[in-house]
Amino acid sequence: MLSGAARYLGRSVRLVRDADLSAPTPCPDWDLGHLLGHVRSSLDDLTEVLTGGPGPDPGQVADPAAAIRARIVGLLVAWTVTPGRRCEVGDRWISPEIVGYTAAAEMVLHAWDISRACGADHPIPAALATRLLEVSPLLAADRFFATPLDVAATAEPGERLLALFRRQPR
Repeated sequence: MLSGAARYLGRSVRLVRDADLSAPTPCPDWDLGHLLGHVRSSLDDLTEVLTGGPGPDPGQVADPAAAIRARIVGLLVAWTVTPGRRCEVGDRWISPEIVGYTAAAEMVLHAWDISRACGADHPIPAALATRLLEVSPLLAADRFFATPLDVAATAEPGERLLALFRRQPR
């Protein structure tokens, strides 16, 4: 699931052009530049949780999309060294699997946001959305997310995932 989310995010950031950085996103009050900064920071934080310290330093990368691609690699590398290890978040210990689910959801949702801001229709792959839907209700119940949107019973898995995290699929 994590590698599928990483591929989906990688494809979305390839769409980014400098001219797009001020484009609005599905995230209220955020432009694409702000969203890319958030994604970069989130990937850094998740990598740090997996490694127990700072992840690999990708160095200074002026291109925001390239910076995210470097951090995707860092996260995947960190993921490979965590089996059997607990991860510390604040004063709690959690399994790396929970961190992986969180990272996958973060990457997929923001990959969709990025593609929309770039004017692309880049639907979430059905198999990836289906797997995320198995764990996402627990993540969406977090206080940071608003009440899910209603979707038709016939909605595609990607549309159901987006609605769960209060994104309008269409």
